[in-house]
Amino acid sequence: MKDSIKFNDAMLSAVMDGRKTQTRRPIEPQPKVTKEELRNLSAWQEGYTLSEQVCAAWRHGFVDVDCPYGETGDIINITDKDCNIKGRIEITDVWVQQIQEISQDDAHAEGFELTGWRPTYSDPDSGGETFTPYDKFADAWIDIYGEDSWNNNQWVWVIKFKKVE
Repeated sequence: MKDSIKFNDAMLSAVMDGRKTQTRRPIEPQPKVTKEELRNLSAWQEGYTLSEQVCAAWRHGFVDVDCPYGETGDIINITDKDCNIKGRIEITDVWVQQIQEISQDDAHAEGFELTGWRPTYSDPDSGGETFTPYDKFADAWIDIYGEDSWNNNQWVWVIKFKKVE
């Protein structure tokens, strides 16, 4: 398990202010899980997305990968971009999902508000309207991990946490 999670200045500030209570990090190496494989393991249920299915399979031990950031109940350091420890968080939940499956509420929990910038991938005919937390999260993800990561709908660890005083 890693002993810390690193955040850029904006996201570290959001963690410290309590506006950020989730973070997503790419799973390395990326799992190659398909609907057919889950069916063969008797781990498929109709009516759910592949992302939901893989998360359920992972939670029940059908997908044998441990989150390198820790598990529920672990307390780890948070650091700035230079690896200086700035505080601690307690992991309250961990799950897997594909990056594009993030909900508006989860994008908000990632620290993104309704005010802010215009995403680079958005419709140029949108008239400069305010974009959702999902839009801003997607733009930030692309800035950090690249457009291919978003377009390929990469698998990620979702780490939900609370700041420890």
